[in-house]
Amino acid sequence: MVQHDFKVNFHWQGGRDETGKFKGDILQESFSIPASLGGMGHGTNPDELLVSAAGSCFTISLAATLERAHFNIQELQITSIGTAEFNENRFTMKQILHDIQITVEDHATKDKLERRIKRLLEIADNHCMVSNSLRGNVRIESRAKIII
Repeated sequence: MVQHDFKVNFHWQGGRDETGKFKGDILQESFSIPASLGGMGHGTNPDELLVSAAGSCFTISLAATLERAHFNIQELQITSIGTAEFNENRFTMKQILHDIQITVEDHATKDKLERRIKRLLEIADNHCMVSNSLRGNVRIESRAKIII
């Protein structure tokens, strides 16, 4: 078993309508409640960070999965959309959708990838640490479009 700790420090002063800061090994940013939810809207917010974590993890996992399957991919573009709900006085992330566009070099690669993409997306999702951590609480879906 391999274990790794990820440390992030947070600083916040005041009440709900303030702005905090966080700093990890590489990333540092301000954060607050989004303006769309009645907050300050300064910097990022936990919801955006959750979707960013899921999207970036899935992107890396999919790139590695495609490489291991011997697909020469020109470009991956992924838009991840998190859908949150307020229900019974609680906000929860209900779903994260990864909308994927894969650019390949020729029709033969496109045809071959289209036959295998469903399984490759499943493999990528199963190898993503964030997906594995969210599974059972957040529905994670992906859909891919393959273009030349």
